[in-house]
Amino acid sequence: MYRQGEFDFGIPEPPWQPKRPDRAFFGLFLQPKDYGSFANLQTQLCHRHEVGESLLSVERFHPSLQHAGDYKRLRSRTVFAGSRSGQRVHMPAFEVTFGHVGSFPGRPATRGRPPHRPFVLLADDGPVFELHKLLGVEMLRNGLKASDHFVPHLTLAYDQKFISRQPIEPISFVAHDFIFVHSLRGLTKYLFLDRWPLPCGIIVRKLGDPS
Repeated sequence: MYRQGEFDFGIPEPPWQPKRPDRAFFGLFLQPKDYGSFANLQTQLCHRHEVGESLLSVERFHPSLQHAGDYKRLRSRTVFAGSRSGQRVHMPAFEVTFGHVGSFPGRPATRGRPPHRPFVLLADDGPVFELHKLLGVEMLRNGLKASDHFVPHLTLAYDQKFISRQPIEPISFVAHDFIFVHSLRGLTKYLFLDRWPLPCGIIVRKLGDPS
């Protein structure tokens, strides 16, 4: 809530204006057929934990694979490098399974603003780690930064509360493609720059899963 001294003139909280508004990242997005089950789970979990100051729309649900960078302006050379990296990665379709829920520390409370913590589904081990690694190798080859640290997750909402990690009834979706995304930070808008299919002839499951 926006505060001005001890008075409240009904002034809304000013929109967030990041210094680097253009973000580029690789991600996996749900298919429309998956929206219903994930939206229902979002409702159940947020109600159970009394979380949900800011709920994400199901169309924005995704696990990020690699963060290419935040920029004052996304340049064509970065888009080219991202597209070149993605086209060199080849994997079959695979299943992403989320078996836990919890909060990340997120943004701490500062200057009178409350904390802003992501409430997320956490993925189990599986081929998503392999795709993250393969993308990182190609990104480095094409002059982009890549991260070795990876905690695959899907953000459901943001809230001040911190919910400790805990198990849930697993929920899955099949990744049929991965996407290079331009995120307009502060505007909650995604532009899909490029997309690469993951062939559906074989669905790679988690190690140890029964065939």
